[in-house]
Amino acid sequence: MGNKSGSEFGSMMIRTEKSVYFAGDVVKGNIYLHIIKPGYHGNVVQFSIVGKEKTQWTSGQKQSRTTHHGKNLFHRDTFVIHTFLNQNQMVGQYVFPFELHLQPNLPGSFESRYGVLASLNYKVKARIVSASKSINDVKHKQDIILRQPIKEILQVSSKQVTANLTTWCCKQQGSSTISAKVEKNLYIPGEFVQITYDIDNSDCKLNIENIDVNIVNRLTLKSNSGTQFVRDYPLNGLSHKGIQKGLKIQPTSSSECSIEVANTKTPGFVITPSASGHLVNSTYYVKIIPNFEGCTCCSSSPILLVPITMLTVLSKDQLEPIVQPENWQPQAFQPLIIKSNSTNPFNNKNSNLKGMANNMDN
Repeated sequence: MGNKSGSEFGSMMIRTEKSVYFAGDVVKGNIYLHIIKPGYHGNVVQFSIVGKEKTQWTSGQKQSRTTHHGKNLFHRDTFVIHTFLNQNQMVGQYVFPFELHLQPNLPGSFESRYGVLASLNYKVKARIVSASKSINDVKHKQDIILRQPIKEILQVSSKQVTANLTTWCCKQQGSSTISAKVEKNLYIPGEFVQITYDIDNSDCKLNIENIDVNIVNRLTLKSNSGTQFVRDYPLNGLSHKGIQKGLKIQPTSSSECSIEVANTKTPGFVITPSASGHLVNSTYYVKIIPNFEGCTCCSSSPILLVPITMLTVLSKDQLEPIVQPENWQPQAFQPLIIKSNSTNPFNNKNSNLKGMANNMDN
């Protein structure tokens, strides 16, 4: 039986019926305990769910390079699944069914090693606690993936931005305005984003040479020292002909385009659902960039970001029947329903075991 931290006295395995859940779902599973040798002292079977974030990136050049780190244990709940009356464990097989009710406000899982380290992950753990300092706990852990439930209302997403332009740092060149909308705010990979945008360049003295329209993923990371990393990863997009100075795209001739939610520009980058943790945030935008003539690098450009949310769809084939180990004839216990009392996943300092033990002898 699978066991990541083995013991000469036996093994333990935790198995859930699925590997992917939405926050707020009920996680059903079994904990299997197999004691193969007498002499193990310990009678408390514990179950835990743990959520952790981790970030790491490097900034600076050569000798001045700095590595930034972030770690955050944002969620932890530990429960007593069962308490045996006899602390000296008898040789035998046991199975403990459980139902874990997940909090609805837990952030979604995330993993990226594309130039940086950014992870937000969950594990469920089980152990029978050893009463001897010289003997390790019999324990096991399993990764589970959480997705954030759909909380937003399906609607049009729109934005507008205006910027004053200067060339060569100080020469005023007027202002330019961009407004844009996408037909909806929620997407899954493979869908097409329908985009409509207008540009008012009538008060600007600079021509817009071309306009880039992209779908981007913005990754925002934080370290424990308070430093921050922000990077946009272009996924897919196109370029349109620009507009001359002093002109305006009329509403009747608004520019329209359709872009697939797919990655054609950043090889190796995987499109994952949006995630909003404390140290790790992954968001998506339609990004519209007008490229003006001349040197405008010292002025702000009217770069427009229209937010969209990336979702995931869980298929029925992800449901896996819980199959017990071979040659398994365990003593089975009643299912235990586990509900967390925590309310804020980023302020969870609960370290007390919940008094939910079933007191039974071996």
